[in-house]
Amino acid sequence: MKRKHRWSALGIVLCVACSLAAQEKPGTIAALEFQKPKNSMLPQYEAGRKQKAAWHKQQNDPLPLFVWETLSGEDTGTYIVGRLGQHWADLDKPAIPDEADLAEFQKVVGNYVDSITTRYYEFMPKVSNPTADKTPSKYSEILTFHVRYGKSSDFRSAISRVYDGTVKTKWPVNYLWYELASGGPTGVFVLVLPHANWADFEDKPEVKPFRDMLKEAFGQAEADSIVDRIDASVKEETSAIVQFHPELSYLPGK
Repeated sequence: MKRKHRWSALGIVLCVACSLAAQEKPGTIAALEFQKPKNSMLPQYEAGRKQKAAWHKQQNDPLPLFVWETLSGEDTGTYIVGRLGQHWADLDKPAIPDEADLAEFQKVVGNYVDSITTRYYEFMPKVSNPTADKTPSKYSEILTFHVRYGKSSDFRSAISRVYDGTVKTKWPVNYLWYELASGGPTGVFVLVLPHANWADFEDKPEVKPFRDMLKEAFGQAEADSIVDRIDASVKEETSAIVQFHPELSYLPGK
């Protein structure tokens, strides 16, 4: 009987430990709102975003709220607002109640917004090479891949092999992969390339081009196979540039 109780107690301890480990593991969900300001109301919108950031500070919000502006592409002028690194379960118990957050948004920002689209993306850490910075880079190049139906597994496999190549060759390029989890068509993958400034968009002679990196890592035949698998999987690719706005964002401790 005592042995049975010991095993039962051990089982409880293991369950608690596993639960705590799961909570401590960094979240992968990016909850983002794509907000389009009304025509001629951009100054009011940005002023409202600053007020909203100040409100989060007053509430002692423990989580950052990031704001980016879309500088190119069909969504030029759209602001992206949201939080990164969350678990789905975090959305059940937000640090600030959703009702209070929405009320403040409507008070200081809502009147200046023409439309809002909410999307949830899942970060793919196993195939990404992010920077060590805790805040976003000043600019980011956003490449969106629309994958053919039934080809998502092929695409994931190909970009996983690309990651293997970057590690093998120590390719000095930072990048982050996300997959759209909700808020749009299925099979959408997003590649984020951080840039410190506009000059950083220039080609760098000291960095091997993408195809040359793959050739060095795996040889010509496999390099061609990887590229062919990506090409065969993707039906459309779009690009955009976004700018991070720290003055509109809420950054705890600042």
